[in-house]
Amino acid sequence: MIRFIDPRRRGFTLIELLVVIAIIAILIGLLLPAVQKVREAAARSTCQNNLKQIALAAHNYESANNRLPPGFLGPMPTDLPFGTDTGIHTINYNAQTIGTLVFLLPFVEQDNLFRQLMAGAPSDYLDPDRSYPAYWNYPSFWNNKGARIKTFLCPSDDAENQPWDAFFSPFRLSSTSFSMVLISFGNANHVFGRTNYLGIAGRSGLNGDIYRGAFFNRSKSVLSKFADGTSNTFLFGEYASKAAPTSGWQPISPQWMAASYFPTAWGLHPQPPANNQWWMLNSKHPGIVQFAMGDGSVRGIRYIGSDANYQFFAGTSDGQVITYNE
Repeated sequence: MIRFIDPRRRGFTLIELLVVIAIIAILIGLLLPAVQKVREAAARSTCQNNLKQIALAAHNYESANNRLPPGFLGPMPTDLPFGTDTGIHTINYNAQTIGTLVFLLPFVEQDNLFRQLMAGAPSDYLDPDRSYPAYWNYPSFWNNKGARIKTFLCPSDDAENQPWDAFFSPFRLSSTSFSMVLISFGNANHVFGRTNYLGIAGRSGLNGDIYRGAFFNRSKSVLSKFADGTSNTFLFGEYASKAAPTSGWQPISPQWMAASYFPTAWGLHPQPPANNQWWMLNSKHPGIVQFAMGDGSVRGIRYIGSDANYQFFAGTSDGQVITYNE
């Protein structure tokens, strides 16, 4: 029996090819959200671990120094309780202008960097009872301002690539009101290492505020004196990079060198679209902002606007009962 073999190679018709492409596109469309969800879950877990490491570093600092690190080395304290002063600002450039995270460097495996910073500064430069010129006057600090510290960065954000650095300070407008100033070098030639984590000041961080938090100007807080309980008190929270805060500015993120205490007075609102609200904490995690608590745990707090419980969480000794379920 003779068999004939057809030498022609059979291929796909155009319709078959289009069907295959459509099926592949559908599968990719179904798979991509799942991949993104897994990626965000991993980023959120890393961020949570970062906050926990920072909180534990603060605990270790307290064990070594019998107090938490200062929220900021700004001007020597001059602010008085509400009702007794007017127009007193809590920021100038005649002080160290050093933020909380610098104190924690030896406790987040950055002891070598800390030693380099202090090599060219007075031995008591970080003493909250002493006042010295701002850090940019010391080459040992200025030359290390661009150090990248992974523990200080949330992987869901892009803080390192924002063109303008930032740090913050609340100040008193009058005897009954206050605001906050944003300071930036605003120069592309000044490259600063950034952070997504800031110490919590409470409602304002100013003297006389019943919702005052763990960190404020030249603070010396002690965990055992948190009357509300450490598990009910914020220590650190997330700050995602922001769009330009006003005309003439570029997008911002905090520099870790001067990352200072941050007030909670204006609530907790999501971004986007409100990502130009530089005066609010928020994150790039869907639906929540993560906070390290005084006991070292980390909680994801839903956006709650100006809910009073947000202020109750922020204060250390306000005596209020928290009823919000995160």
